[in-house]
Amino acid sequence: MRRAAALVLVLGVAACAFPIQRRDWSSYDGPGAAYLREPQLPPPSFPDPIEPWNRIVSGVNHELIVWVADPVGRVYRLVIPRVVRDHVRTFAANLIFPRNLVANLLQARWRGAWDTTARFAINTTVGLLGFFDPAESRWGIEPAEEDMGQVFATWGWQPSTFMVLPVYGPSTVRDGVGLIPDSLLDPATYYFPAGPILTFNDMVDSIDSYLRFVTTSFDWYDDARILWLLNRDQEIHDFQFKNRHENTAPVQTLQAAFLAPREAGFGSHFATRRVRIAATGRELPYSVRMQPGRAPLLFLIPGTGAHRLSSSAMALAEMAWDRGFSVVVVSSALNFEFMERAASVALPGNAPVDAHDVHVALDAIASDLAQTYGSLIGPRVLMGYSLGAFHAFYIAAEERDPSNRLVGFDRYVALDSPVDLLYALRRLDAFYNAPLAFPPDQRDAETMRILRKALFVGKQALAQPDVPYSRVEAADLGGGTLTPGATLPFDNLQAEYLIGLAFRRTLQGVIWDSQTRFDSGVLETRRTSLRRWASYQEIADYSFSGYLYAFVLPYFRDDRHTVKSADDLIAQNDLRAISGALQGNPKLRLFANRNDFLTSDADVDWITALIGPEHVRFFPSGGHLGNLNDRSVQRDIMDSVADLLAAGP
Repeated sequence: MRRAAALVLVLGVAACAFPIQRRDWSSYDGPGAAYLREPQLPPPSFPDPIEPWNRIVSGVNHELIVWVADPVGRVYRLVIPRVVRDHVRTFAANLIFPRNLVANLLQARWRGAWDTTARFAINTTVGLLGFFDPAESRWGIEPAEEDMGQVFATWGWQPSTFMVLPVYGPSTVRDGVGLIPDSLLDPATYYFPAGPILTFNDMVDSIDSYLRFVTTSFDWYDDARILWLLNRDQEIHDFQFKNRHENTAPVQTLQAAFLAPREAGFGSHFATRRVRIAATGRELPYSVRMQPGRAPLLFLIPGTGAHRLSSSAMALAEMAWDRGFSVVVVSSALNFEFMERAASVALPGNAPVDAHDVHVALDAIASDLAQTYGSLIGPRVLMGYSLGAFHAFYIAAEERDPSNRLVGFDRYVALDSPVDLLYALRRLDAFYNAPLAFPPDQRDAETMRILRKALFVGKQALAQPDVPYSRVEAADLGGGTLTPGATLPFDNLQAEYLIGLAFRRTLQGVIWDSQTRFDSGVLETRRTSLRRWASYQEIADYSFSGYLYAFVLPYFRDDRHTVKSADDLIAQNDLRAISGALQGNPKLRLFANRNDFLTSDADVDWITALIGPEHVRFFPSGGHLGNLNDRSVQRDIMDSVADLLAAGP
């Protein structure tokens, strides 16, 4: 009773969340007033009333995975072959037949109860005690997995407070109560340690993916919480979606979800090295994989906010590696890792400064590798995609600066680069706010329907055995996701919202991290490391344009005195500002798509004339990054640097 009372007290204190406070911009008439007063779509509603408790328990669970489950799992996977682990997993799924049957019956899911019974009968006999699954492979009887948490939800207990349980992990108060009858209906409960062994076998092959997820996410707890809640919502409700689709640039862009290495575990072959950055006095990690002999060295800069180990970065690293290049990958200038360890400024968003910081980091990396690998390093290539490509142009421009002493490159390859950064940001803002087209009383339901649909389709694709290796990205909210090249079942508005939301969650991390390091006084909600949800709601009021005017402009104008006005800041973040330093540079190569929504027709014409038509390749479609997983596109990209494979130093 005392322990129960203590738990109630802890949960009660944790539930005293900070109130959401918001700055009133209605009377503001300075630069960017229209954008700061512009209505923003509220973020998806996933309240977290006991957030401190959940974050503390998540942290404890994470340490258990790192220090116990991971090392034990490595030995386990070494001793027990994958095929055996899979059959044990199938056996465990068959063993929980009583739970599935009772839960289906209590929800009046008669078809599910019948399928569960048929599967158990077939798999226990023909499937040799459930170690094989002929019920699905031969007779097409799919699992009808249900639990008592779903039963309680069907009976009316919803919604329920999200709660992380020690060892068990994400749950809700409702589902936590449901674990009691679930355990009583699980035969493994009565044969200790059968239950823990089967549970460990079920999760051991996902530990590496989990650790990559944590490493690459700014706030892995928040990302995992939203993904779990969406998935749980999908399990409880049988949603029906209209399979409508449009072949527009935003829909094509969703194919970027497939930008992942084709080789499972490709990223595990990279070594992590560190270099000290003078501006911060801290060490910046970078990932490197060297060819066994002398080879060109390709430096890769990811897109907006992406981590060096993100699936998109690793996919392009694999593309270069397969063609014989050694590869180095750093995190984006808008990624938390780079911001905290290598940024000379507290607020990213001014491209000339951000690109120079990246250049400084690349120079330190080049020196570190030269000392270690020396003769194995051939010509150097700088490749960037999206924002990384935008920064690569600024780095190329620094090559013409007589005072520049930083590392140079033999080729610059830009993939889907914006030209006018403000134009691109405004497009992303419009995408995120696309659901404002719905009537106000329907917006929440429609946005949730889009997220549920994305998750549902993603789960269906992952269930197919021929889906190539991929992993869940923190900002994707849709899972790991659709079959490459397939017709995507989204209309234009749905695709715009998913794209806008992914970028907006990146902005959330940028604002939180920058304001933790340098409080501009813009945000008014109280925030601590254990209480973030309320502050995240306030941060959601700021679009990319709003961030530029409310945070970046005052910082560089009033605190650093490096820009004179809003017009000056906007001009500096347009490639036209450095056209003189880029003009006539024979090392530049650009690959992009005609229908990329981040560039205007005028941008396309201008940059083609600047670089020269012979060094520019525009594909007819693909949206933004949507065709980079296409082998023919990758071949064309790598052909542009193939001559360096045989080149001397």
